[in-house]
Amino acid sequence: MRVLSVLLLCCCLFGCQNSKKKTEQQVINLKDSISIQSNSIRDTFKFSKLEFKSILENHPEINLHPPLHPDIAYQNNDKGFNSETGQDVYFTIYAYHLEKYNYNSEQLRIKLIDAFNKVNNIHGIYKRGGSFFGHQKARIAAYAEFSVYNYRDKKPTQKDFKKIKSNYIDSLKVSFEKGIKLLVNTPEKSKTLLIKDIYLKISQLEKLIDNDIMLEAVRDFEQRHYNYDNIDLIW
Repeated sequence: MRVLSVLLLCCCLFGCQNSKKKTEQQVINLKDSISIQSNSIRDTFKFSKLEFKSILENHPEINLHPPLHPDIAYQNNDKGFNSETGQDVYFTIYAYHLEKYNYNSEQLRIKLIDAFNKVNNIHGIYKRGGSFFGHQKARIAAYAEFSVYNYRDKKPTQKDFKKIKSNYIDSLKVSFEKGIKLLVNTPEKSKTLLIKDIYLKISQLEKLIDNDIMLEAVRDFEQRHYNYDNIDLIW
């Protein structure tokens, strides 16, 4: 009985030591890595600290103040990220780094990401999908963070806001409807349903634009990234 007790005690001791070693190992692994949660997609990017340090050393353009627009920063130096997926990762790192300097801007960040995603979604429906819109969703966090930096200290005003907003929303509806009506090889019923769907999404976007800062940011984002002729839609 005494021998059995000693054996059980040894098993417990060695078991606890092994468990402790595993736990310590996990902690070390966590300390030696950096996880970046994207703000615009449900994805997390993990890097070793050494790898992340190397990225920042090779990409000083990410750490400039005032910051470069993410498109310009990437065009200047895409080393190690010269692919569509690589660009998604680059933009995620860009957003992560710039967010640390945009203090107390959580509400504006969330609103901009929601609005930019809505714009991307509207154009994705309009263009019948494509890989561009999937990659754009991943990059929206960087575009939004750059806008946060530019507008974080600006106070919203209501001067002519309702009129300018109404004109912008109306221009979107007219442009999309015009483009859809030009579609060839598409039944009229399908065109009507497509216009109805886009109008619904535009109404949702309209609710997100609640001041002149949001209006300016959304309009700039939309015109910069989705500026194509209606003739592109003819098929």
